[in-house]
Amino acid sequence: MWWCILFALSIFETSAQLVVDDGVLGVFSDHTGGYLGSGVSFADFNGDGKDDLSFGHHEGELRFYLAVDDGFEEIDLGLITPNAQSKGMLWADVDNDGDQDLFVAFRLAPNKMWLNDGTLNMMDVSATCGISQDERRSFGPAFGDFDRDGFVDLFVSTYGYGVDVPQGNELYRNLGDGTFEEVTDELGMGGSNLQSFQAQWVDVDRDGWLDLNVIRDRFIYPNLFYMNEGSSGTIAFEESAAAMGLDVSINCMSTSAHDYDRDGDIDFFLAGGLEGNVMLENDGAGNFTDITTELLAMYEVCWAGQWLDVNSDGWEELHVATSVATYIDYPGILYDFNEEPDALFLNNEGSLEESGILFQSATSLGYSTAIGDYNADGFIDLVSHHIGVSPEFRASTPNENSWLKIELEGTESNRDAIGSKIELYAGGNYWYRETYCGEGYLSQNSRSEHFGLGALNSLDSVVVHWPNGLVEMWPNVDANAVLSLVEGSASCQGDCPGCTYLDACNYDADANYDDGSCDFSCFFNEVICGEGATWNQNTAQCEVSCVGDLDDDGFIAIEDLLILLTAFASVCP
Repeated sequence: MWWCILFALSIFETSAQLVVDDGVLGVFSDHTGGYLGSGVSFADFNGDGKDDLSFGHHEGELRFYLAVDDGFEEIDLGLITPNAQSKGMLWADVDNDGDQDLFVAFRLAPNKMWLNDGTLNMMDVSATCGISQDERRSFGPAFGDFDRDGFVDLFVSTYGYGVDVPQGNELYRNLGDGTFEEVTDELGMGGSNLQSFQAQWVDVDRDGWLDLNVIRDRFIYPNLFYMNEGSSGTIAFEESAAAMGLDVSINCMSTSAHDYDRDGDIDFFLAGGLEGNVMLENDGAGNFTDITTELLAMYEVCWAGQWLDVNSDGWEELHVATSVATYIDYPGILYDFNEEPDALFLNNEGSLEESGILFQSATSLGYSTAIGDYNADGFIDLVSHHIGVSPEFRASTPNENSWLKIELEGTESNRDAIGSKIELYAGGNYWYRETYCGEGYLSQNSRSEHFGLGALNSLDSVVVHWPNGLVEMWPNVDANAVLSLVEGSASCQGDCPGCTYLDACNYDADANYDDGSCDFSCFFNEVICGEGATWNQNTAQCEVSCVGDLDDDGFIAIEDLLILLTAFASVCP
């Protein structure tokens, strides 16, 4: 349509790159031992609006760094932890009291939960909050409000072997007072020794109820997908992977959900082993097709996958971390495995191809990565909890393209607004994003959602679908800004019909969906018809004004001439 063409997004050739930043000093992670890596979190845990860093450890010695003006500063939270490998670690407001609480999964030790009193005094409630205190092989946790009661629930992936005492994944319902009850079997997620590294809450059919994608290691164990039946009035899950094309059988390390082609539905990247990665495209109805290219497959031992718009052109690139599946013996492992470079795939308007322009690869040996804007320049960055004494920081170098960061706060929904959906509209351009807590391999990304906008200086509107069902719209949003949105604060709530096209004569800034009422006559009069003609909305064409039709009968004839002669030489008032 004409307005799509007029307002098409311009894509700049840029010099932006995701480059190693050696200027971040004083951050130590001590990733010098353990098995299959440890987690990293890029989340604001002290509530000052800056994303902080948290690192897991192979002997349980967790490390925390507050973001300060010139980098990061280590802080001791006084946590007592088991002498065991920590895996995924997530900050989330589990009791909706306005501060961030902490869950940490451990391999061969009980998992841990700490509640924050608001001043980073952390209370260990592991033994009393309802989570299992058995010694398990826990890996990736994920928070999401599957029952839409306003409190985030918890899923923990477990990598149980056949030689273990039977142990399965864990699903916990949040009771709203800082405690949980296990509902794994009750809600249809039972089973033992499922060998799961990670899971991710997504609303794959966009019915407002979170579903769960669970990945599994080994060719004999296909991945699982649990559809949430909440829309039918009953909270339960049905395992539907085979019917949807999601029952992939590879050495699957992680899943990363994202609308990479910007068609309004969630697609999946699955990190695999030497057999290759897998990219699955959603047809919009919840049916998935394998679209993996030979290049994207990589045929390396891959772990975390992260979607991030390195050049801020409006299309998210895919970063894939590579490492090894062996116990870490540092520094000897760097000599034994020195050809395991990460990869970055450029997103060229929905087509993925490896980028040597945007990414200078290096030997990283990374497992868990996280994204956020640690240098506050508006461009997305990446932190890799790679093997070594310090993490690897990679910064996106700024260019002329625009960006937007959106921060959400729930009121009726969970406080962190986990599970929200964000839609951006700008002159025929469209973006769709779901918000997560637990994604990639043992990773937590910034809760500030980053969008590259290319040449756009503003958006027509931002629409948020909150987890509890409220839909709100904010019109006329400027680019290159941080937009903080609170549930219930928009002027338009729910279904607000009207004309949503900015240049229409009757544009309605409070409308969040178009009802077909747009009148473009003012635009056509000025741009198309020109002087002496007007746009007829009914006939959809320009019409020349009949200045000689004095009797208004639609024709210029002898009758009009007689009228003119009769009035000839008269004095006009």
